[in-house]
Amino acid sequence: MNQGRQNGMSRKHKAWKIPRGAKKSPMPGFIEPCNPKVGPIPTAEGWDYELKLDGYRLQAHVKPGQVTLYTRRGHDWTAKFPSIVSGLQTLLHHTPAVLDGELTAPDSQGRPNFSALQTAIHEDRSGALVFYAYDLLYLQQHDLRNLTLRARRAALGDLIGKGNEHIRISENLHSDGATLFDAACRMELEGIVSKRSDAPYRSGDQDSWIKTKCQKSDNFPIIAFVEKLGARPRRVASLYLGRRKAGKLLYAGKAQTGFRHEDLYFLRECLDPHIIPASPL
Repeated sequence: MNQGRQNGMSRKHKAWKIPRGAKKSPMPGFIEPCNPKVGPIPTAEGWDYELKLDGYRLQAHVKPGQVTLYTRRGHDWTAKFPSIVSGLQTLLHHTPAVLDGELTAPDSQGRPNFSALQTAIHEDRSGALVFYAYDLLYLQQHDLRNLTLRARRAALGDLIGKGNEHIRISENLHSDGATLFDAACRMELEGIVSKRSDAPYRSGDQDSWIKTKCQKSDNFPIIAFVEKLGARPRRVASLYLGRRKAGKLLYAGKAQTGFRHEDLYFLRECLDPHIIPASPL
């Protein structure tokens, strides 16, 4: 092959560089995600920082002729996001890979908007969605999870490059964490995630990933709801929330404001398959 043809070689035929130390392995199924713990920004050396994106966690599995998109809990949501599937196929050309990332719906200023994401999903409009990849767990018959974050990120950057309309890489910023956090809050973003640059990828709750939010928040499971009388289509009027303490589910309070009408219609349909005859308390 002459030099001109080598320089014109497409990404489709590129032999991706496998990082040293990666283990040869058959392609895995769904991998339980690494979950960051909530905490203050680490100040020691050896941490990298990136913006926390307000979206849905997605794990993308790319095989020759097939892309599968899994939620945080391992549910197959491939059919919901054809634009993401197409974007991955175009960009990776069916290179066997597993990517960890976040599905977002950018607003007019490019900021992730969770409400817009929910609306787009409810209305089956995936064309406005963007998948931001921030970790690479598997590449061409090699498991990368035992490698350092820095090595995995380097391989991810080589794989994604500049991305495309629907697939991008989440920037890993090696700057001061406090400075980035202040900037994120001024931009009205959710916060930042600090990650140990020398840590392997491990499933479950890990202190090698720490999320710091601009606004204090917590998770409150929905234990009951009231439907708006006579509403068509049906929608939620109020929610009853729980809280977990010492392994028990306790009543936390009622929420009935702060929702858009469209969200209340969407939420009512989402809750339908989870109705049970007895109180969960």
